[in-house]
Amino acid sequence: MTTSPSVAEPSAMHRLLHARSVAVIGASEDRSKFGGRLIHNLLHHGFQGTVYPINPKRDAILGHRAYPDIADVPSPPDVAAVAVPVQHLLASLQGCVDAGVKVAIVITGQLAETGVEGAKLQDDAVAMARAAGMRILGPNCLGAFNTPAGVCLSPSVTMSVDKLHKGRVGVASQSGALQTAMFIRAFDAGIGVSSAITLGNQADLELSDGFEYLVDDPDTEAILLYVEGLKDHERFKRAALRARAMGKPVVAVKAGRTDAGAAMANSHTASLTGSFEAFSALCESLGIVVTDQPDTAVFCADALARWGAPKASGVAVASGSGGAAALAADAIDDGNFHAARLGPRAIAHLAEHLPVRKETANVDFGAYLRAFDPAVMRDTLETFADEPDVGAVLLIMTPQPAMESLAKIMRDIGSMRGVPALLCNKAGSMVRDQLEADARVTGYPTYTSLDDCYRVLEALMAYRQFQDEGLAQEIGDAPAGAIDASASALSPGLLTEPEAKGLLAAAGVPVTSEVICPDVDAAVQAAREIGFPVVLKGVARGLIHKSDAGVIKLNIPDVAAVRSAFAQIQDAIADNALEAAFQGSLVTEMAVGGVAEAFVGAAWDPQHGPGVLVGAGGVFVEVIKDVKFAAAPVSTAKAQAMIESLQTFPLFDGARGRPKADVAALADIVHRVSLLAAHLGPRLKELDVNPVIVRAAGEGALAVDARAVWTIME
Repeated sequence: MTTSPSVAEPSAMHRLLHARSVAVIGASEDRSKFGGRLIHNLLHHGFQGTVYPINPKRDAILGHRAYPDIADVPSPPDVAAVAVPVQHLLASLQGCVDAGVKVAIVITGQLAETGVEGAKLQDDAVAMARAAGMRILGPNCLGAFNTPAGVCLSPSVTMSVDKLHKGRVGVASQSGALQTAMFIRAFDAGIGVSSAITLGNQADLELSDGFEYLVDDPDTEAILLYVEGLKDHERFKRAALRARAMGKPVVAVKAGRTDAGAAMANSHTASLTGSFEAFSALCESLGIVVTDQPDTAVFCADALARWGAPKASGVAVASGSGGAAALAADAIDDGNFHAARLGPRAIAHLAEHLPVRKETANVDFGAYLRAFDPAVMRDTLETFADEPDVGAVLLIMTPQPAMESLAKIMRDIGSMRGVPALLCNKAGSMVRDQLEADARVTGYPTYTSLDDCYRVLEALMAYRQFQDEGLAQEIGDAPAGAIDASASALSPGLLTEPEAKGLLAAAGVPVTSEVICPDVDAAVQAAREIGFPVVLKGVARGLIHKSDAGVIKLNIPDVAAVRSAFAQIQDAIADNALEAAFQGSLVTEMAVGGVAEAFVGAAWDPQHGPGVLVGAGGVFVEVIKDVKFAAAPVSTAKAQAMIESLQTFPLFDGARGRPKADVAALADIVHRVSLLAAHLGPRLKELDVNPVIVRAAGEGALAVDARAVWTIME
């Protein structure tokens, strides 16, 4: 007897977006109400399944029999959409549970985002649903829609458009209103959406549920995420890595870049945002393009779905205005791309049409010998598109002859040659109506803002760089046994310098030779063994800024100086660090021969996981603030790239006749600290290694001082 292979149970998100029967609790014909708009939008966009309006006061709604209660429907609906006042929410959800509903969309708001009472009500709703095996989208959301399947379960007023255009971009958003704003911007530009999901408060189904669905969705070619806070960064990472392996670009917009933004996000959907820098670093490690403007993010995702990674990082610019072309040249010079360099064929082509020789792809069609000739303009733009250094073509259309013809040329290049071809209309109403009509028919967007164009170019080039870097670099494993042994006796709170450096040494980071000495005689003995000159540092639990407290004594030449320094340190801790308990002095070697000082750090973000930092070090690290952050762990190659991207990198690279520093040794320390942070996870809340003395090339680097904050996991 043979058995058929088991079929995977569809996810809750798949059930929702492919529903064949829907109950609308709170249905109405009044489109000023959420329930009225939801059922109208569902029917307006051609839902072919069964609709159960739930309204005890009506016999029929929009031609469909109405039911007084969900318990009265003839069979369990796939999805129930709940749009009722908050005081009726629990009763409505209990009705869904009793009716056998598997997925409920809760439009109702005024829950966790309003405070303690709302949060308790939300928790009660989720507990009720989970006990029965029912999943909840929301609350405080605007539902979802699936264009190819004809399922529109959203009460948004933007769904009143005549038709949902099928498109390449799938959207998952924690903000319902923002998602609908992105939708209408895309709609107006001729960009279609495959599916869109709003998560609201993420009380049950969360952003990663939507992300995972879109990764698997065959109708989605690029994914756009609006993120306020991550509930499970490891799950988010797994979805992102699957998207990358499948060749699906992902664009993310993150709220909470500032304290004000974080506070607003928390009041909006009860989301803890986490560090924006940590989120950006996590996304970079996963190949996700981050942008800060939701409107433009739609264009970025569409461009990545349409073209993928450009073949080169050069940008060709053409315009009917020399001024517009000059402004574009300035913007390109400031971006992560460059004015495309032309080869002999393109240079020869321009020589036929311009009075001066030109070797970069930036032209003013008004300056051509045959100005604004459509055939010549097509020849130029196609020549640019074929150049090896041209990854994208930007046309800035100012008022000029043959504008509609020029727009078609750009659409042809972008559609047929596989080269991103961005058309920016700066001719306003002279050609706007025709371009918008063409966009709706062709699905090829027209931009109206040069800033939008530059952001799209940034996204395309960032995605290209991610592809160049590959899916993964060789990172290696942390020496887990040594690290765990060093960590086993640590207590929560601020670690002492010897404890912090013990973790570093266990991870293979070179640290200074040193001995912790509880009394002055032990300090003298240690100094003799290490060899003069030495350094003495006060050790006291809770002591943070040792320099400010006057407990670091450098370049101590002899025994008498050791005795004097020990006494001074003990007095300084008693006078200046009243909360710190003196444990002795750390006697260390005097690190010499450094040509640069660096800072290396690690941090755990509850939302986004471990990160590693590197920057200019020394006493002014918090003033200079020249630091690069990356998600941990990182390879030595990634660490070296971080160092080389510092503004102060010339100090490590032999500026003004200085010896070049051993950047490779510093990169190895960054790599090892990143492995340490990734291995310890939330136990290592913070780690600062400052300074790291970097010696001349080939001579190594040395961690001289360190502090850390330790957490004991429950």
